[in-house]
Amino acid sequence: MTSWPSLTRCCGSVRTVPESPADRALVSVGWMDQALAVYRKDLRVELRERTALASLVLFVLTSLVVVGFALTGGVMEPGVAASLLWVVMFFATFAGLGHTFVAEEETGTAAGLRLSACPEAILAGKLMMNLTLLAVVAVVAVPLFVAIAKLPVPAVGRLIAVVAGGVCGLASAATVIGALVAKARARGVLFGAIGFPIVLPLLMMTAVATRHAISPLAGDWMWLRDAGGLFSYATMLVAASVLVFPIIWESN
Repeated sequence: MTSWPSLTRCCGSVRTVPESPADRALVSVGWMDQALAVYRKDLRVELRERTALASLVLFVLTSLVVVGFALTGGVMEPGVAASLLWVVMFFATFAGLGHTFVAEEETGTAAGLRLSACPEAILAGKLMMNLTLLAVVAVVAVPLFVAIAKLPVPAVGRLIAVVAGGVCGLASAATVIGALVAKARARGVLFGAIGFPIVLPLLMMTAVATRHAISPLAGDWMWLRDAGGLFSYATMLVAASVLVFPIIWESN
């Protein structure tokens, strides 16, 4: 005998699931398990197709090669180098991570994803994927940029903390903006137009923080203050994303 579906609450939202033991077991899974499932799914797709990672790495390497040719025989000032590094990271982020939710809409898997996980879990899974991609790019790009620009790094730990804060902020912004523009037609234009005002304060903060991290004249407390500000901004973006993402994701 066929039973009617019932309503089950998941992560604060009401969902319809069949009255079968297997489906009830899936619904009982916590949002963190759902987020990890979304992350593993995106990671498998990326390892198979390498779309976002290839775009990110190619853009960063091309920019670094151009910087290397421009600096032949010269040395860049720390302030200019810090700003240029994060301009490269900004454009690489928006070139490679713009398809975060676009691929779900284009392939028609967004509807299945809505039924499989709650909005908070989807946001967390996509954010973890973007963090992974940007972390890989930063591990490759930052040492190469430091070597090409011949920048002094008096304390590697300070630079790592600042880069980690900047990566968290960029990934948080790219995730929620990607969801916002996924259903629009002119996605590329909207992604940059909406993202730039949100990321602009972060770019200014990362440029100043990186300059302090690579400057031997900066005080010991400056990098800690700057890194704390970057992580605070990233936390604010994540908190705002958690509030608005369910509305964006569930809208038709």
